[in-house]
Amino acid sequence: MVPDEGLLDAWPGVRVDADNAAYYAGLLEHRLLVNRCRDCGAWHHPPRSICPRCWSTAVAATEVTGRGRVALFTVLRQGPSRGGADYAAGHPLVAVELEEQIGLRVSGTVVDVPPGAITEAMAVELTWPDGEGAPDVLRFRAAGR
Repeated sequence: MVPDEGLLDAWPGVRVDADNAAYYAGLLEHRLLVNRCRDCGAWHHPPRSICPRCWSTAVAATEVTGRGRVALFTVLRQGPSRGGADYAAGHPLVAVELEEQIGLRVSGTVVDVPPGAITEAMAVELTWPDGEGAPDVLRFRAAGR
């Protein structure tokens, strides 16, 4: 696990707290951790200390596969310069419904696919950037590529 100081250094400007520290530490380790209730089994994201389904406090950050389908998407044409976003060509922003549970969604971008080729329900899988460090956004690619 990443020490607290390293976690805060890796995510400047992000409010890292007891509820989401495991999520951000997982990203540094190239693992997608989502909270899951140990009492009812429900997954929930963003991280919270209480299960929104049964109100249990027995939640734990648990690794997910990173596979799912595009639930929503848009193409951004302007925005901040970060993460290699190419707004001239259009930068895709997606909500991916993870295979672990209907309605469990995370946001990110799709790489190696032209923005015009992204479709709703397209199967995607999580991919990590080369090297160490904190990924700026989750990156997904078409499944099977």
